[in-house]
Formats: sequence, structure tokens, C-alpha cells
Amino acid sequence: MARVPLPDASEIVAEAPHLFDDLDLDDLHAARAMGNAPHALAGLFEYMAGLYTSLPAELRELAILATARVHDSEYEWHQHVEVAVEAGLSAETVRLIGGENWADLTGVTAAVCDFVRAQCEGEVTDEHVEAVNEYYTTEETVALSMLVGHYTGVAGVIDSMALPLEDEEFIGWTPAL
Repeated sequence: MARVPLPDASEIVAEAPHLFDDLDLDDLHAARAMGNAPHALAGLFEYMAGLYTSLPAELRELAILATARVHDSEYEWHQHVEVAVEAGLSAETVRLIGGENWADLTGVTAAVCDFVRAQCEGEVTDEHVEAVNEYYTTEETVALSMLVGHYTGVAGVIDSMALPLEDEEFIGWTPAL
């Protein structure tokens, strides 16, 4: 059971309508829980929009899945598996990350996942950054780091507020896609 109320989207928008004019708040528990702080949620959505437009969708979703797995965030993982596949990640890549078969990843996927894991553990080296820079621009590498920091924070909020999945069963770390 969540540790905070989960207001519905209409309550959140009613609290600060000017902040959510163009936003379609759906029924995600994370958004609803954070809606208890509507001004902070509005800023968070604006920040996320900047991150999302700064990165290719496949890179973004790869990083989100790796971050979710490192933090054992079932909620984040569950929400992003299908999005990641739609963005271009293969089912095999999803299962390798979910199964923590990091050594079986290659190329850009390995470079990004190694970077994500190192950042989540506070152990990024020059080699991690150089490996990602072989595939992406400096701007994308910095945005990647910011995205990992953001989803690390979101995983912490989800855990702290004990947010359950939305009446669904966890898809599993190695889902059959």
C-alpha cells in the first residue's frame, strides 16, 4: 500500500491548472503520488521533456531499463519494457539486462549499460565516458548521465513512497516478449 495518497489526475490538475494545461496525466501511481506536490511535479515533467528530446528514444529506454535493473525498481522496469521494445530494443537485450547478464552485452549496448551501472554505483571513470562517447556526442553523453540521475531519483521516490504497480502483475525481469 502506498505511503501517500494517490490523487486522481483531475484533483492534481484542479490544484494547479495553469501548470498542467497541455499535460495528459494518466493513471500511473508514480505521477499520482508526485501529484501531492503539483508544482514540483510540473517542474519534473518539464525537466523530463528536455531530457527526452535530448536523446534518441532507443538510448533513453536502454538507460532507463539499466537504471531500473541496477536499483531493482520493478515499477520503473515494468513501465518501460514495452516502451523500450517499441523504441527499438530487442527482446533479447531486454532479457539480458533484466537477467543481469551484463557480460553478454556488446557494442553500444555494453558501453551504455556499463556507464549506467557505474553511475548508479558512483564509480564512473574516464573509460566509461570515453566508451559512450565513441557512439554519442558529448551533449548526448551528458544528457544520458542526467537521465540516469533522474531515474535513480524516481526509483528512490517509488521505493520511499512504497508505490505499487497499477493493478497489474509484474512483467518479470526476463519477460517473454
